[in-house]
Amino acid sequence: MCSKDDQTPTNIHPNAALMNGFLKEKEHRLIYEQAVRLPSAANLSRLNSAFQQFYIEIQLTNYLTTTLSFYASNYSKHAAKKQNRELVVLDQPINEEHDNSKKDMLIAREDQQVYGWEEAIQDPGLFSAIQELPDKQKEYLELRFVHQLTHTEIADKLDISQQAVSKSIQSALKKLRTVLSKGALP
Repeated sequence: MCSKDDQTPTNIHPNAALMNGFLKEKEHRLIYEQAVRLPSAANLSRLNSAFQQFYIEIQLTNYLTTTLSFYASNYSKHAAKKQNRELVVLDQPINEEHDNSKKDMLIAREDQQVYGWEEAIQDPGLFSAIQELPDKQKEYLELRFVHQLTHTEIADKLDISQQAVSKSIQSALKKLRTVLSKGALP
C-alpha cells in the first residue's frame, strides 16, 4: 500500500510541463482532441502548427526574460561600480580655477540630455520595442528587472494593487514578444 507521502511522482518527463502548458489553452486542447479522434494529415498538421507557434512563444519569452535580466544585472553592476569609485564631497569646488561645486554638476540643466536604463540596452530591436511601450509599463519593467523588486513591492511603492502591476508587466512582455517575433523570427 502507498501512503500519501509516496504519491509524489519521482520521474516526470521533461516535456510534460511543456505539454501541460500547451494543453491549458482551450483552443490547443480542442485541436489536440480533434487530432487524436480524427488523425488526418490536415488535423495533425494543424496540431503541429499550433504547437510550433506555442513553442516559439515560449522561446521568445525565455529570450526576453534572460535578456532583460542580463541587462538589468549588468546595469546594476556598472552603477554599483561607478558609485563605489571614490568618495565625493559635493560642496567642494571642482578645482581652484572654478567656483562651481560638484553638486552643481549633478543637477541636470535644460540643455543636457538625461539617460535612462533603456539606453543600456544594446539590442536595437529590443530597444525600439521598449520605446514603444507606455511610460507606466516602462516604469514597471524598470522596477521589476532593473531594481529587482517583486510585484508586491512595486504595488506597495506605487500604491496600486499587485494584480495591476502583474497585469501591466505581463502585457508589456506580451507586446515586446509580439514586436520582436515579427522582426526577429524567420
